[in-house]
Amino acid sequence: MKKYILAIITALMISTPAHAGMWDSLATSSWKDKKPSAQYKLDVHGYDVRVYEWIPEKNPRVRCVFVAGNKNSSGVSCYKIK
Repeated sequence: MKKYILAIITALMISTPAHAGMWDSLATSSWKDKKPSAQYKLDVHGYDVRVYEWIPEKNPRVRCVFVAGNKNSSGVSCYKIK
């Protein structure tokens, strides 16, 4: 029964234009959610830049930042704190 349901879901996802996002949601559905420690938009004219900061769960002496914009590529950077 599980295989039958999975086959139907897979077929539906392949037939839709946005199947990648649906597949990612299914593949990570058992993962726990973690809220960023901060999230905000940068005031950069015309670029809609979003920033997310977080502290890695297994390494509290590190800070990470993810930056994404609608006209540029995205990037992640992490750094140690003293």
